[in-house]
Amino acid sequence: MLYTRFEIGAGAPIPEDDQGPFGPVAELIPFQPERLTTQQVAGRRIDEVSFHLGTYGMGTPAFFGLRLGTDWLVVALWGASGWIVAENRHVWDSHYLRNGSPRPWVDGGDDEFSARVIGRAIASAEVHATSMELILDDGFAIRIDPDPATRPVHTGSLKPQAFKPDDDLRKSVFLCPTDDLWV
Repeated sequence: MLYTRFEIGAGAPIPEDDQGPFGPVAELIPFQPERLTTQQVAGRRIDEVSFHLGTYGMGTPAFFGLRLGTDWLVVALWGASGWIVAENRHVWDSHYLRNGSPRPWVDGGDDEFSARVIGRAIASAEVHATSMELILDDGFAIRIDPDPATRPVHTGSLKPQAFKPDDDLRKSVFLCPTDDLWV
């Protein structure tokens, strides 16, 4: 499921006494991201990785994010890390033992992915309606392939997840000024 409507915690700070355990720390304001271009990210260094960006107040839709200085490059897709492949391995795939996939980059407490990409710079970024490719300065490619066969499977049907006909990934990959992103 792609997300295209957002708010960010960037308004007036909420007093600590008024903050709930799952609420924002600042007033939420509407956020309309621009579509990502290579020019926005080329040459920028990856400082941090998140596999659980975004919140709806009770949990996380598990957006994928790369912190580039003060901005976050966000893939606003439910469970995005499971859709993303690098060197024929999913970044995160809770079903890999069952569907025969190679071991994912993030497996339990073992996170090979962050260690592999932190400190690298983005060389190029291409986002299309049903695919994405980020190439790092050493040639390492981070992708959402157009072929659903490379995507995670639904738990019940065991069929690969696919975009709906009217989905457009270009609306859900963007730079965000904060990791306090609400849907």
